[in-house]
Amino acid sequence: MSLKYYLRETLAGYRRAKLMGLLSISSVTAALFLLGTFLLVTLNFQFALKGLREKFEIQAFIRDGAPEAQVTVAGSAIRSLPGVRDAAFVSKEEALRRFREELGDRGGLLSAIETNPLPRSFRVSLQPEHRNPESMAALAEKIQKIPGVDEVEYGKAWLGRLYRVGYLLVVIDASLLVIVSLAAVMVVFNTIQLTLYARRQEIEIMRLVGATDGFIRRPFLLEGMAQGLAGSLLGGVGLYLGYRVLSSQFGMLGFFSRQQMAALVLFGVALGGLGSWVAVRRFLGRA
Repeated sequence: MSLKYYLRETLAGYRRAKLMGLLSISSVTAALFLLGTFLLVTLNFQFALKGLREKFEIQAFIRDGAPEAQVTVAGSAIRSLPGVRDAAFVSKEEALRRFREELGDRGGLLSAIETNPLPRSFRVSLQPEHRNPESMAALAEKIQKIPGVDEVEYGKAWLGRLYRVGYLLVVIDASLLVIVSLAAVMVVFNTIQLTLYARRQEIEIMRLVGATDGFIRRPFLLEGMAQGLAGSLLGGVGLYLGYRVLSSQFGMLGFFSRQQMAALVLFGVALGGLGSWVAVRRFLGRA
């Protein structure tokens, strides 16, 4: 009986303030859509970074004139370092062939070169847990000290920028989480507050006949949570439709999993519930 009462009162509250209810739902929808968009960008960036991370490697260039025995010892020393999966030797001829392939149609320009200027090198592949700027910098420093190694390159500049972009996206996500949460809670708060003032005489009568604050509070909490649920579902649908459009144009890598999407919806429900809880608590404290 009480459940039917709470549901009936929740629907009645929405009918009494349709315009404010729609505004509240729209606010939650916009908030979840905005937050979800940036989370989706971050998610796809992480997918892309994971694919790139598999290609992270260090290139150790051998000093010109280094004897073959020293080169062999250097290769063994590199392979023995913690975090190194393998070190593939690249001869001068192999380096020139790869460079010509990279130039493509312009590879014929290399025919004018009488001598091969490219050095011998080792292409150092890494264990997965060491494919990050800190580990690569530490390994590059160790490789640089090995006799016979002239120079070490691992794309320090662009690798640092790549990870800074990832950090910036996380900061934006965290900032948006706070901003949109406060905005959504305030709109739901104001909506429920107006509903409470419209029903203040009814609430006073309920108190006089012995209704507890919990009994009075529950329909309004359900109303706020319902607004949060409706807004988050609409926001989720908007996100998915936007993803499908962008994916067909730009080939985005992935969408939220079912668990992640459920968490986003529950977050919207929680925002609606929090806004209504604060409104009811404040109203009943003053009444």
